[in-house]
Amino acid sequence: MARMTKLSPADALGPAFRRLREVMAAPFRLGFFLKIALVAALTQPGFYSVIISYPLQGVQMAGGAASHRPGHLNFGPSDPMPTSPGIGAVVGGRGAAVFIVLAIMLLIGLLIWVVATYLFCRLRFTLFDLVVYRRRRVREAWSKYGRKTWRYFGVVLLASLVFLILLAATAGPFFIHMLKAAARLGAHGPNPNANPWPVLAPMLPFIGICLLVGLLWMVVDAVLQDFVLPPIAIEDAPIEGAFSRFVALMREDFGSFVVYVLLRFVVALGISWALMIGVFVILAVGGMGGLAVGFGLYRAMWGGGIGLRVAFVAIVAAMALVLLAVYLVAMIAVYGTTAVFKQSYAAYFYGSRYKGLGDLMEPPPPDEELVGVRIEPPLPPLPPLSEPPLVW
Repeated sequence: MARMTKLSPADALGPAFRRLREVMAAPFRLGFFLKIALVAALTQPGFYSVIISYPLQGVQMAGGAASHRPGHLNFGPSDPMPTSPGIGAVVGGRGAAVFIVLAIMLLIGLLIWVVATYLFCRLRFTLFDLVVYRRRRVREAWSKYGRKTWRYFGVVLLASLVFLILLAATAGPFFIHMLKAAARLGAHGPNPNANPWPVLAPMLPFIGICLLVGLLWMVVDAVLQDFVLPPIAIEDAPIEGAFSRFVALMREDFGSFVVYVLLRFVVALGISWALMIGVFVILAVGGMGGLAVGFGLYRAMWGGGIGLRVAFVAIVAAMALVLLAVYLVAMIAVYGTTAVFKQSYAAYFYGSRYKGLGDLMEPPPPDEELVGVRIEPPLPPLPPLSEPPLVW
């Protein structure tokens, strides 16, 4: 029986783009595209950052611009901030209450992180099913992997804890020194001539260590998704079996694995950047049009009384919500498309070396088509002519 030909990292790119088109746009339906894109985007850690951090930064920029408009009350060098008790006094007086609040917040954050990690793992199985089987049924793909997800979830959770401990052990001392230096500078009040080096000295190695640990985690996370998850999903393999298959691949073709990882990040980054540029161009044009319309409405409505002012504020809020909705849909499309490509690329690269996955990606012909002639059973012998015929 034929099997998929072994593909190099570069040769797997073409089939991956073809599978991306087949999964998301063959034929193209906007509702189905967004549904698949949302499932895929939720498997990407960077997606959670852009849907939270960028809108918050936009709100902060808008608030900063509003606080510096003429006539707005702000505290500057000519109008200093009123004095208040120091942080040390507040913490010293209410240390127990602060500790309890921090402990509760830490516990809630830990629970949210565990639940989010489980959903993250379950959605990765769902995305794998959608890409490999192409059944286009998200609910069916979600329901197939309830028991298998717990095994993979345990590995991801353990790896995450290991990396958190590693980050705390390597970058934690620099972070503590940075906080102490900032507290010493803050104790002397605002001083534009103060030397910033005591804060920058521990900050630079802290940032460098965070970047290195982050890159290492990206490689480990790619291995868990691309090489550990498929045997669990297809064969219900134990964790040690999935890792042993990956170790065998590393021993056999380590160079191809390194090139694959590099191409995976570079091509996915290129796809996301290209799509992101188009998105920001569209958002910039829409935002400029919205500003022009808002300025015209402001000139026409703001001086017309309370009713027109309320209507103007409602119109501006509606325009902002529409722009935010367009931004969220665009981020879903960008990160979802990139995630489907990465899953398709991993499936073809690993499938050409793992027969169970390769047969699902490129099914071999059935046995009946491989047989040229079908042999019929022999007929029973005829009776001799001297015997009379059979009577019914």
